[in-house]
Amino acid sequence: IKMALEMWKLLLVFSLFNLSVQLDNGLARSPPMGWSSWNHFHREINETLFYETVDAMLSSGMAMVGYRYINFDGGWWEGHDTGHAIRNSSGFLQYDKMRFPKGMKMLADYIHAKGLRFGHYTDGGKHFCNGDAPASEGYEKQDVAQFASWDIDMVKVDACGTMEDPNVIVTRWQELLNATRRPILFSNCHNGCMMQKGRSSWEPWCGDLTNMWRTSSDIGASWSRIMNNLNTLVGAGLKAKPGQWNDPDFLEVGNGELTESENRAHFSLWCITSAPLIAGNDIRNMSKSVLDILTNRDAIAVNQAHTTSAGDRIFQNGSTEIWAKPLPEVSAIAGAKSFGVVLFNRDDHDKAEITLHFMTLNMTDTTQCSVRDLWMKKNSDAKGSITMTVDPHDVAFLRLSVCVKLGDEY
Repeated sequence: IKMALEMWKLLLVFSLFNLSVQLDNGLARSPPMGWSSWNHFHREINETLFYETVDAMLSSGMAMVGYRYINFDGGWWEGHDTGHAIRNSSGFLQYDKMRFPKGMKMLADYIHAKGLRFGHYTDGGKHFCNGDAPASEGYEKQDVAQFASWDIDMVKVDACGTMEDPNVIVTRWQELLNATRRPILFSNCHNGCMMQKGRSSWEPWCGDLTNMWRTSSDIGASWSRIMNNLNTLVGAGLKAKPGQWNDPDFLEVGNGELTESENRAHFSLWCITSAPLIAGNDIRNMSKSVLDILTNRDAIAVNQAHTTSAGDRIFQNGSTEIWAKPLPEVSAIAGAKSFGVVLFNRDDHDKAEITLHFMTLNMTDTTQCSVRDLWMKKNSDAKGSITMTVDPHDVAFLRLSVCVKLGDEY
């Protein structure tokens, strides 16, 4: 009864509130980190999975390095996969009580009690991605009120069933989320921005109205699909900044038949481009190798830092690439610079010798940097350039710091 009253109060607020024209939730000052059910489990979900995943987030050490959000995706509503999503007489979408007998609010309370955050999912159109209807179009006030009554902290709004202009859809959701006065991170999936049902585009309102936006089609646990999604980030580094991030879709590290080097490369490239780090594997049952990749503190630190660009490709020659991201410099030396750098070998078969010339980073050939290899965990110094041999489908992930022109150290 108390929850129902809260939802009706919010519906009244929606009808009276002077709605804001910009997203103003103060969230995602660094790229969001967490876990989502979709990549590994798709619609085969239940509350046991979520309770156990919450526990695994803590016991594995993932929460300690920054993973916070526990996110639903498709399959939570009553009537899933029947073509008919069940709403009550007041228009509120019902959750599947067989799969979630304790209810969403109790799950949210458990998540919050563990120091984590609760993320949810809907589609902004007439139907969900599997054809179940009705989705949120025409029921946005009910859905936002219900999400807020469950104390969610993030919502992903998909676009499988949308027909309206993306700006109209996103603005409507942004206004309703703002009106809740609850900080709810807004994840925009395919409603315009850099990907609208297969058409690549960019609208300047994306950063004003959402915290993250999909740049790509859905990812999959294959090298080719990961590369397709990575490609959408080329040239996009300046579009993202604190509060608003490019989203090439959630991580596939630990899924399918990806090799250790492919998992490492995938994670490194998402880190260097400031992509949200939303794990998509079964974190209750993962190898030490996968856990070590997902919890590499040095790599995560590069992902979470920001100065100017969110990270971009700065060099390509055939299958060899260099991706880089300016980082805050922590030394007191005037004019010193820092960068995150990924030397990437896309080749399917052959090793590659890749050279980063410091001039590519707008430094001189007399610049010297302290170099940290983030996977090998080794430190060195380099002057003017760095050359490394990189295996196929693999990377070298480096942090360059205290980069100064020799003679300017003092």
